[in-house]
Amino acid sequence: MLQPGTRLNNTYTVVEAIGSGGGGIVYKAYHERLQTYVVVKQVKDRVKGILDARGEADVLKNIKHTRLPRVYDFLEIDGEIFTVMDFIPGESLDKVLLKEYKFSQKEVFTWTLRLAEALSYLHSLNPPVIHSDIKPANVMLTPDRDVCLIDFNVSLAFDQEMRMSTGVSSGYSPPEQYRDFSSYCKYLNQANFYNAPTVTMREADETAALNDETVIMDQSISGQTESSISQMVGRGVDERSDVYSLGATVYHLLTGRKPAADFDEITPIRELVPEISEGFAAIIEKMMSLEPENRYQNGTELLYALEHVYELDSEYQNYCKKNRFRKLLIAGMFVAGAAMIAGGFLLMGQENRVAYNRSIEKAQSLMEAGEFEAAGNLIQNARLRLPEDIHSYKEELLCLFSMGEYEKAVSYGKDILNNPSYIVEGEEEQAALGDIFYILGNAYFEQEDYTNAGACFEQAIAQNQKNCLYFRDDAIVQAKTGNADAGEQTLETAITLGLGEDSIYMVQGEIAFSRGQYEEAVNHLKESVQAAQTDELRRRAVILCAQAYKRMGDEWLADEIKLLEEAENTFTLQTSMHISEMLADAYARKAKADTGQSENYYEMALARFKDLYEKGYSTEQMMENIAILYQQTDRLDEAQSMLNDMTDKYPADYKPYKRLAFLEADRQQKKENINRDYSQMKKYYDQAAALYEETGNDGDTEMQMLENMMQDLKKGGWL
Repeated sequence: MLQPGTRLNNTYTVVEAIGSGGGGIVYKAYHERLQTYVVVKQVKDRVKGILDARGEADVLKNIKHTRLPRVYDFLEIDGEIFTVMDFIPGESLDKVLLKEYKFSQKEVFTWTLRLAEALSYLHSLNPPVIHSDIKPANVMLTPDRDVCLIDFNVSLAFDQEMRMSTGVSSGYSPPEQYRDFSSYCKYLNQANFYNAPTVTMREADETAALNDETVIMDQSISGQTESSISQMVGRGVDERSDVYSLGATVYHLLTGRKPAADFDEITPIRELVPEISEGFAAIIEKMMSLEPENRYQNGTELLYALEHVYELDSEYQNYCKKNRFRKLLIAGMFVAGAAMIAGGFLLMGQENRVAYNRSIEKAQSLMEAGEFEAAGNLIQNARLRLPEDIHSYKEELLCLFSMGEYEKAVSYGKDILNNPSYIVEGEEEQAALGDIFYILGNAYFEQEDYTNAGACFEQAIAQNQKNCLYFRDDAIVQAKTGNADAGEQTLETAITLGLGEDSIYMVQGEIAFSRGQYEEAVNHLKESVQAAQTDELRRRAVILCAQAYKRMGDEWLADEIKLLEEAENTFTLQTSMHISEMLADAYARKAKADTGQSENYYEMALARFKDLYEKGYSTEQMMENIAILYQQTDRLDEAQSMLNDMTDKYPADYKPYKRLAFLEADRQQKKENINRDYSQMKKYYDQAAALYEETGNDGDTEMQMLENMMQDLKKGGWL
């Protein structure tokens, strides 16, 4: 067992042990780099040796879903395997049950939907991740009474054979999860479930060994044969096992009773909760079917059923039957039929609203998981149901923004504002309109169009004066456009509306930066990074802090590099790429400033740029930087190849030809005077000069330098 203060991988400091069980020992630890708490779990012996041999670890490290903890790391230390995940604040539901006994149907249904979304996500991964131990103790209730599914069994993603030997949580595990029939009998005996004599392991083994014979437990135990159970145990877990365990958990939350260890003794939920809706009861009963084939086959099927729960209610089914019959009579009974159909329209309207809302919520979850294309499709399908509702337009705009498609977001945002197809009637719709202005403003902000960003933020505030984030970003824009005093006043308003500490530091950093007070800006921004509650705010603070270090000069390069190195692997791929680009630039500047280490830093910069380029992050600036670094490290042919690619990709831009001219000059300088030929350099220069003139730009000092070089070559008789 690890002691408090133990340091793992020079990154995670153990705080305390917070639990243990069949899956291993669980510790609360502190992530020193991210300055946040995490959970470290010491994994079962059975998974040792698998991590290096299989690639599924990468699947788990890429898990990102709002109802699941993020997997940060897998560590192998002295033969022990540890997983590192998010620390989820709150209490596990088994502890909450002790205080509240049971919960309302409305609350449990909401939690079930959200947990089904998590299962749908896990089961859709390749390979599928099976939780294998869903129970109240593994569901966290957060301070805002949301739920998060914790402690999924990482070993089941690594080793398919382990699906035959996973642990059992009595009452929540399905029959197939028990190792064999004798182990099932052992659990019954341990549960002290019967008044009659217990069944011994030997008796169970002998009975189960009889070919095609019924395995009979003492008739006083349950009065029923156990042949069906004996045929199901020992099959091993799969996606359907998670469905059962979630059903058993929901059963406990609704009834206040843990499901009986003897499957034949489980009381139907309708008897314990008579007021439960027919549809929800039917779903739970199907989830807890003893035969896996009779359950929902995975989380996706379960989620669909929950989203269409109304279809299982007899009132809805009777409506459908009556509606079919009504169509036969409508020609002869138009007036009466019209009155009846009006009621149907009302019900169908409710159906549309439920399906629409669930689609929007599902799209939000997909966006949070980075599944933007799927989210966009779902939003557009939802709009077909309720084209006049504003929320689908807001979510589609947010989807474009989240993808980093800022130009498309601006175009789409302007279009939906100038040509609205939605209706704004109540306070909720007005707030959504404010969000549209706010998202559009942020799209302008990311393109550094602060004037239009500010105008959008002002419009957002006009729609909703209670949102402190609108005021926060308006204050930042005011600082960026040189009006720091107004920014301070707007910040005060945001604080009165409850602006968080992380955002306050961020705005203070922006204001100090705009005034040229870079050290003060750094202090505020580092506080913002440490306190940040969202990746987006942390990203902004890191980037601006790095820019402040850059303004402070080369003596702060080490601090800038440390900041970016720590931040590089803590964001989404797109944000990490941008930070990696900034880090590569810092390495290149460090190479110039520290001549003793220049070769090392140039190589580090080049490695970062090349990695980004190979991942598809191939902007023109990126290609130019790679070519420059190749030239700096005397790899002229590779520099030539990259610049040729630039001319193919950007044929109307002067910069690749300018860079080719410098490269050719460098190439000729390495030759003896008698062998030098600057004619190719002149061709590159002429192409660059012609294209440069078309831009109307006269502020590129490198073009002026190149022109001076050409004049010197002419004077020297080289041309």
